[in-house]
Amino acid sequence: MKRLLTFALCFAIYAPLAMGQTVEKKSIQGLDATGDDFVYFNLTSGEIIAKEAAAFGGWDIAFQGTNIQVNGEAQFVDSKYDELVEAPADGFLAEESGPVTLPSGGTDGWFNYDFNSHVISPIANRLIVVKTKGGQYAKLEILDYYKVTFGDNGPAPAPRYYTFKYALQTAKGRSLIN
Repeated sequence: MKRLLTFALCFAIYAPLAMGQTVEKKSIQGLDATGDDFVYFNLTSGEIIAKEAAAFGGWDIAFQGTNIQVNGEAQFVDSKYDELVEAPADGFLAEESGPVTLPSGGTDGWFNYDFNSHVISPIANRLIVVKTKGGQYAKLEILDYYKVTFGDNGPAPAPRYYTFKYALQTAKGRSLIN
């Protein structure tokens, strides 16, 4: 009986803490960023937000060509996706007056550009860690910048179509795993 009481007491104390550390994982294929305007995306809903609604702040990350903005704070972390289990405590880029614009190409950005083939390739193991306006943390890995289209000459890559995966902490905490 004493063991049962001890178990029940431990469960009552620790279960809510464990349940509060919920992480949602999602994958997005071919998000179309071919237009002149940013495409606004809400990490919680996993949906694109209309430009008019984005003016009210209901978005977390936005894409336009190779440009990425975050509505909150963000930083790049060099890590394998599955190995980043907790968001950093500090080091985030932040703007008081608007969204954070992330560096794009080169060693400070999210992609490499091949001048010979003119191909943009996401930097392997370069994650974007976001702290949303609501205080949630997410890790995001861009997997591809192209989608395959089929035309008269067969399959061809079309740029500005983002494929990425992310994990979003749905409670208040920095843990990025369940």
